[in-house]
Amino acid sequence: MGWRALSASVDWRYGWGRMVEILKSFEQAAAWFRPIVLVLPGLAATALGLFVWLGGLGFRRLLLAVLGAVIGALIALALLGQNPAAMVLTGLVGTFIAVVFQRFFAAALLSAQGGFATFLIVGWSYLAVPQGALAGQLGPTPEGRTLTVQESLDVARAYTLDISDTIKQAGRQLTAARWAIVTAVAFTLLMTGLLFRQLGGALSCAILGTAMIFGGLVLLLMFKGSAPVTRMAGQPTLLGTVFLTMTLFGTLEQWTLCRRADKRSEAEAPSKKKSGARKGERGKRTWRDR
Repeated sequence: MGWRALSASVDWRYGWGRMVEILKSFEQAAAWFRPIVLVLPGLAATALGLFVWLGGLGFRRLLLAVLGAVIGALIALALLGQNPAAMVLTGLVGTFIAVVFQRFFAAALLSAQGGFATFLIVGWSYLAVPQGALAGQLGPTPEGRTLTVQESLDVARAYTLDISDTIKQAGRQLTAARWAIVTAVAFTLLMTGLLFRQLGGALSCAILGTAMIFGGLVLLLMFKGSAPVTRMAGQPTLLGTVFLTMTLFGTLEQWTLCRRADKRSEAEAPSKKKSGARKGERGKRTWRDR
């Protein structure tokens, strides 16, 4: 029966609450995954998250280029399905836009992050799992059987679709007043990123890096069987506090280092101009003397 035959011991009551219940259900289903499906993305997300969290602003051009390519490919995947040519093309377009329009792209990224976080907060009560969710259709699998890599990826894709459908349904049900709140936050952050380039970039890198670290650690803890989603769901205040603290620290750390680097470059620029002028003058005098 393949990947559609997950064990009946999975308590599917977890799959019919809000979006967090889908994650709890995925946490249980992950017990049948091949280790590489959890370990490899978990290690990559954690390592890259640490880099972006503490030093992403120092490699802004490279980071924006990669994000532009990823976002472009994801847009093609969502609109056109698994079309490699379209994904490559939109990825290149996304890279071009991110590199040429760095300030706007960075500000838009910050706006999207803040808007999505606000959407989850104001629309949490609307995040009910839609009927026909793929996760709830998974049946029993033989005792002690481990899914293949492809089967594990298919199950993960099913849960991703469930989460996507849940978010879309919540968006359709969200009231105009709550959408106004989301829009106001997104617009404020967009203006912040455009007017205060360093602060906006530092905040954007800190949010993205913290989210990647959290996601990577969750996958690694799932591999260890530590039930991270269940534990975090029972302590939402602690989870929010840790996330905000990490975001604040990453923002201040990168903003401080970036300002110091800019001050050093500004101090070096006049001296370089003066030395260049002196060399030019010396060259002219030498030519005339000859």
